[in-house]
Amino acid sequence: MARFAFISDVHGNLQALQAVLRCIDEKGVDATLCLGDVVGYGPNPAECLDLIAERDIFTVQGNHDLSIIDDVEAHRFNPTARLSLEFTRGQLSESHRELIAAMPRIADLDDVTMCHASPVSDGCSDYIHDQQIAALAYGGFTNHCLFVGHTHIPIAFGTPEIGYAAVDPKNVRVAFLPPNLPLRLDCRYRYIINPGSVGQPRDGNPDASFGILDVSQRTFTVHRVAYPVEQTQAAIIEAGLPNFLAHRLRLGA
Repeated sequence: MARFAFISDVHGNLQALQAVLRCIDEKGVDATLCLGDVVGYGPNPAECLDLIAERDIFTVQGNHDLSIIDDVEAHRFNPTARLSLEFTRGQLSESHRELIAAMPRIADLDDVTMCHASPVSDGCSDYIHDQQIAALAYGGFTNHCLFVGHTHIPIAFGTPEIGYAAVDPKNVRVAFLPPNLPLRLDCRYRYIINPGSVGQPRDGNPDASFGILDVSQRTFTVHRVAYPVEQTQAAIIEAGLPNFLAHRLRLGA
């Protein structure tokens, strides 16, 4: 039975992406899937897109990806994100833009649905960070599991409610996902799972985050990978991006 690695929120952090892909190769999976935001914030957006394409990693479109080709999405950004957006746009070629435009917003793979944010939102910008928002998101997919990114925090929501509509928030359980501790997936539950961020973790741990779904074992396990943060920080400063984007990497914030 298949094993799938899920990565998300690379955000132009080439050192983190390379470290994660090496770890995935060592662990052995049948496919690697990306939940969006390959670009944005970080200093190496083109190189990250090139590596995703070279590895033939199926990727859904994140809000930072979309902002490269959609000014409406770009106007949602805060000032720091807008500065990084202008830098990112300047680094990308027309072929990179075509790659982003070809990314679907939502996709199904066997009994799994993938999207960057909530499947019921208009665009790629709703954060699934609590039971209330998760309860609404259950109305947007019919599979056993929905995999999302966007919050940069490894977390899972589960509900025993059947029927494919928004559910009662009181029936949604939530669990933060520590590394190397498998989450056992009950066939009587439906799940929303976030593997955390490769390039900009925000859970207080600066190590890059990804997860592996083991279909036969019915488990999902988060893994953390150390990478040379100082190299990415130096590249951020050299690119003229806001210092805050470099500082937060060391804090995992």
